[in-house]
Order: sequence, then structure tokens, then C-alpha cells
Amino acid sequence: MKPAPAIDAAPPVDPTLGRSPEIPGAKDVGRNTLETLVFRGLSTPVALLLVVIQSRFLEPAGRGEFVLVVLSVTIFSRLLGQLGLAVTNRLQAVPASEARPLVHRAFAIGALLGALGTTAIIAWGAVAPGIGAGTAALAAAALVPNVVWQTVSGVLLGQARVRLWNYIQALSPVLTLVGMLVLVVALGGGVEAAVGAWTLAHFLTAAFAVLAARDLVMPVDVPPFLDTAGRTILRLALVMGAFQVVNLIGYRIELFLLEYYDGVAAVGVYSIAVQAAEALWLLPAAIATAITGPVVHEPERDAVRRVSRAALRAALYTGVAATVVGVVAPFLIPLLFGDAFEGATRPLLFLLPGVVAYGTVTVLVVYISVRRGRPRLALTVSLAAMLATTAAAVPLIGEYGKTGAAAASGVGYLVGAALAWIFFARLARR
Repeated sequence: MKPAPAIDAAPPVDPTLGRSPEIPGAKDVGRNTLETLVFRGLSTPVALLLVVIQSRFLEPAGRGEFVLVVLSVTIFSRLLGQLGLAVTNRLQAVPASEARPLVHRAFAIGALLGALGTTAIIAWGAVAPGIGAGTAALAAAALVPNVVWQTVSGVLLGQARVRLWNYIQALSPVLTLVGMLVLVVALGGGVEAAVGAWTLAHFLTAAFAVLAARDLVMPVDVPPFLDTAGRTILRLALVMGAFQVVNLIGYRIELFLLEYYDGVAAVGVYSIAVQAAEALWLLPAAIATAITGPVVHEPERDAVRRVSRAALRAALYTGVAATVVGVVAPFLIPLLFGDAFEGATRPLLFLLPGVVAYGTVTVLVVYISVRRGRPRLALTVSLAAMLATTAAAVPLIGEYGKTGAAAASGVGYLVGAALAWIFFARLARR
């Protein structure tokens, strides 16, 4: 349930745009940052409760199975979830009245590719040890509705409609919590009940997103979705989605290696450390969400200044929060999740430095990908982080288990962050 960064995508834009009195969100950066933090602050306890429920009622093996099957869906949703930002990119070149047909094209593309992804997830689940086709199918059903609400969210973000964007982002974990309280806690369901609650939450979130942003969706028509506009949206979305997928795999490659070496129960324990550490990215994600609109439209010098200051603030705030987490984690982890998860404490401490450094990438991508239209550079950052993590994980996990996985992940974070700052500095000089 890692919170996804608001600007992980990268629509190319014209970097020569001058200052306009109607720059989206320019006057509301502080308010939008605070509002997003409030929403994220409210959703963080929800995410924590979800992890507690999974840990207490599913136990390590069940928690590990849940994490792996949800991750398989998340990989595909990251690949297809950038359709909304691809639509936002196209809206720079066409009248605002064309928004609805472009959104419809995005929905059609998402449904077609989502069906293919659903089939692939079920096939993987059928051969994966400890998963099964039934559980995989239940999770795979969430893919298309996930793409639908992410598409709507991407268009809203481009329009600086941050409040509605926040509502949609917060709804899925809240509904998942309600579903798990009913199906897992009250009715005593197992892993399939937990996955079913997660899937149902995505369906309901998609329905809310479509109704709340019905000006972007209704009335519905069926456009020729693979025409020139549709192919452009598809190409942009897949390029941006590739960055997302590589980023996600880079975050999670050590989970699969850990499962190979130590089994699914070790994944369940280690995932607690990952969840706690990466929750700190809520802070830079909120900052990135608030500055996206202004950075796209501001003069170059102002955009560079805004992004650099925002990235440094993100590092400072995340560093302070990481210090607090490092102090309290040895006491809170066994208290909240049970003694079976006490082994998550040491990996968490190894993860924190890299998480602080990599949090700045979320902000830097606003300039590298969104402002300057260089998604391949962002993709290079993710690839470098993934390769560094993999290279370190193979020897470290075999020798040190969960702690080795955390150390390898930290190496990847640091490599990716350093490369992102290098790219940012070079683009800014130009």
C-alpha cells in the first residue's frame, strides 16, 4: 500500500511557457501541500490498521501471500495508470472541450490492456507457489477499476483540482479497511477475504471517481480509441508507465529474492519494515502534488528555484520523521503487530537513510519529467536503482536475510537519488 507519488508520470510540456495570471495552483501551493498532508495524515492510520489486521489475522505466511498477489496487480496498474496524465498532456494542444473524448479513449485503452493484464495475473497465480489461480483472479479483478480511478485522478491533477484528487486517493484504503473489518475480523475470513475486500474497494473508488468528475466522463460515447489521438495517449502512457513499473520493481525486487531464499513468511515480516519506511514518502509526495501545476507553467528560472527548494524541504522533513520512526520502532513494532514481527525492526533501521534520500526524487521528477519532458531520464534513475538493488541483494540476502534485503534496498535508493540530482543539475544549467 505504498502511497504512490503524485507526479510519478512524465508528460512532455513546453518549457518556454511564460508566467500567466492563471497558472493552475500557483497561489495555492502552501494550501494544497497542507491539505494533501492532512489527507495523507488521516490515511496513514488507516494504512497502519490495515497492516495490523493483516498481521494479526493472516499471520506472516498469509500476510506474505497478500502482499505478493496485490503487488502483481499493482505492477500492471502502474503500467496503465498514467493514462490520465497522458490525457493532460494532450489537452495542452487541443481545446478544453476535447477533454471528454480523450478521457473516453483512455478508458477504452485501459479496459483493453487491463483485460490482457488480468489474464496474465491469473496465469502467474496458477503457477506461483502458495498463491493459486483463485486468489490471483480475485485480485486481478481490481485491475481495470484501479486504472479507471487513476485515469480520472491524473486528469484532475493536471487541472489542479487537488481536493477532489485527495478524496479519491484516500477512499480506496478507507474502503479496504471497512471491508477487512467486516470480512476478516468480524467474519473470520482468511487471505481470500482480505483480497476480496481490497478488490471491492477499488470498484467503489472507481465508481466515486467517475461520478465526482462526471464533467470529464459524461455523456459517454465510444470514440475511435486507436486513432491518432488515442495512439499518442497510449504511447505517452506506456512510456510513463514503464518508469512507474521499473520504479515499483526496483522498490520490491528484494521481496521476490527474499521469498526465494527464506520463504513467504520472511516476506511478511520484512514487508512491515518496508511499509513503515516508505510511509515517510507521504511528505515529499504531498509537496510534489502541490507544486506540479505551477512548475509546469512558470518561467524556467522560477521553476528550477521552486523544485530545488521543495526537494530540500522534502529531505529535511523526511529526515526528521525518519529519526522519530527509528527511535520508536523497536517498541511499537512488536506491540502493534505481535512478537512474530519483531524481526522487522532491524531491517527498518537499515532502510531509513535510503528512504530519506530517495524521497527527493519524487520532487525532482516534477522538473525532469513533467516540466522538461524527459521521462527517459527518470526511467534511467529507476533502472539504475533497480540494478543496484539487485546486484546488492543477491549476496546480501543469501548471507543476512531480511537485514540484507534492507541494506540492498538502501543501496538502490542512494544510487537512484544521486543520479536524479545529477540529471536535475544538468537540465537546470541548460
